[in-house]
Amino acid sequence: MKKFIALITVLACVLMLSGCTAEEISLLYSEFGYEDNFNFAVNKTANCCFVSNYDCTEYTEDMELTVPDEFNGVPVKRLGGYFGRGLPCPFLISLSEYINAPEGSEYCGIYNEASLSRIDDEYTVENIRFILNIGKNIDTVEYVEMDTYYPHINDDGSITFYHPVVYINCSEENRHFYSKDGKLYGKATDIIIYGFAYAE
Repeated sequence: MKKFIALITVLACVLMLSGCTAEEISLLYSEFGYEDNFNFAVNKTANCCFVSNYDCTEYTEDMELTVPDEFNGVPVKRLGGYFGRGLPCPFLISLSEYINAPEGSEYCGIYNEASLSRIDDEYTVENIRFILNIGKNIDTVEYVEMDTYYPHINDDGSITFYHPVVYINCSEENRHFYSKDGKLYGKATDIIIYGFAYAE
């Protein structure tokens, strides 16, 4: 009990000295959760959580993903973040189920634009469009990673890289962000939020 009180005291001092809020301290995100293919990290001290990856196991055209306003009664306030001692947990849409290369193959991992440029074989890239609905509670876009390409070996041996892209709808009740033409902007700055791969 004494150790717990000492830890809380130290955290309180760190918060006061750094100007951080409890929502920003990765150590306070101490529980993971999973619901409707979304992954969450929960911070009970600040009564908030962030959503990290969405696991797409079956795609339909213009599939809608709606970030919930709450997870187990706790407000979902952030997209992406850091867990525990600083484990990076970006918001992303995972198409890992579509990777079908045998283990040990050079095409059994996830690629980004830089690694695609080093491939000698011919390949095609297919953008997979999702409609992403963001609710009223999101106040921070902490960490988004959408420079992700998922290789799939077709029946004829050709290679297609699937790349998730988003068309964003943001709730009009959201006080921090708004959407326009499928892109997300900060209300305070009118600057586009980077990190997302936006659908054309």
